[in-house]
Amino acid sequence: MYKILSLALASILSYATAVTAQNSDHTPVVVPDNERAKIEQVIQDYLLTNPEILELALRELQRRRVDDQRTQMLDVAENYRGYLETNSNAGVLGNPKGDVTIVEFFDYQCGVCRRHFADVMRLVKEDGNIRWVARHFPILDRPGELPLSQISARAAIAAQKQGKFAAFHTEMMTSPGKVTIERIFKIAEDVGIDVTKMQADMDDVLTDKQITNGREIAIAIGFTGTPGYIIGKNILLGAEGYGAVKRAVEATRRKNAAKQ
Repeated sequence: MYKILSLALASILSYATAVTAQNSDHTPVVVPDNERAKIEQVIQDYLLTNPEILELALRELQRRRVDDQRTQMLDVAENYRGYLETNSNAGVLGNPKGDVTIVEFFDYQCGVCRRHFADVMRLVKEDGNIRWVARHFPILDRPGELPLSQISARAAIAAQKQGKFAAFHTEMMTSPGKVTIERIFKIAEDVGIDVTKMQADMDDVLTDKQITNGREIAIAIGFTGTPGYIIGKNILLGAEGYGAVKRAVEATRRKNAAKQ
């Protein structure tokens, strides 16, 4: 933190001195070294007396960088919006005919995804007109370990083929305990899935293709973790909470209404 603040201080001093050393027509003037030192000392004394300004500046810088990142991600996401929102192979929760679509990239081993599921589901139920599309982004598997993110994603796609995605997904997201092979198939059995057929569908080459497509699209857009959401012209990174999702839904609904 000290290093960051020192760099910020140096940058501010350099910038402020450069701005001070300009004529009214913005042409640079030569500032004697002794005068430059005085200017820098005044600025430094002020910043050291009011260090919270540096923290505010750093937070604002970070906010602008995140905003720029979201804008760039949205530009790419537009190329895939039709596929992401309407592809018939995707698992859907909420109202299938909802006027606003939430696209979520998630991983069943992601604890943050599971905790945030309750917030998003609460909004979906309260609103009643949201279509929530779940997109698999299994990225938490580690070399040398059982690929449970991949396996559970395959199981969910197989559940979708039996019309049981919503029930399976909800249980996977809300039931306690870590993801295990036993838990995956126990949940499948509990929600009425034909487990034998499910296992066959999990090995289908089209299942593998669906996961690969989803992962490649998520990476192309710029998602590096889970959960990640696309809601109209809004990108949410991580679990930003019930309020952030609601605001994004309302903003999207207003924009959609304005187009009509």
